Amino acid sequence: MNFPGNEIENIFSQPNEYNYDISSFCSVLSYIPYFEEIKESDYIKYHEDQTFEYTPEFHSYIRALYDAKLVEEDDEMVLFLKSYNSNCAYNKWIKDMNLVLGNEELLKISNLSFLKKAVFSFVRFERVCPGSWGIDVESGNWLLLLRQFERIYCDIHKNYKSKEN
Repeated sequence: MNFPGNEIENIFSQPNEYNYDISSFCSVLSYIPYFEEIKESDYIKYHEDQTFEYTPEFHSYIRALYDAKLVEEDDEMVLFLKSYNSNCAYNKWIKDMNLVLGNEELLKISNLSFLKKAVFSFVRFERVCPGSWGIDVESGNWLLLLRQFERIYCDIHKNYKSKEN
């Protein structure tokens, strides 16, 4: 497999370990139909003064991601970015992340570690680029991530069950 770089290859080598309440993970998966059928009015509301806000349902999705611990922790993200050994580490990560998201083969083998970092990036980008969540809805990126969470669910559930015993 041709990975964009060693950093991505290292992420992909990590096991799909999920040490939190599996029902929270399933709650996130329940948003797949929402994103499969989504219309602009389902996630954003425009105001007459040219401002906008996301709908309560969309905010509940973002909250579900946090509740399920599917947004990478800040210190874990910082540690990962240091592996790029570059002043432009975040830019390089964003480029690598988008290469994976645009490559069906790589996306299908991506794991929980990659997905959590991607969610972190999507969520945080809204702070510096208001409207980016909507762009990721329209481009299908949120749905791509959800479908990959769904693909790895069996592996996560198996690991979760083995820890229960």
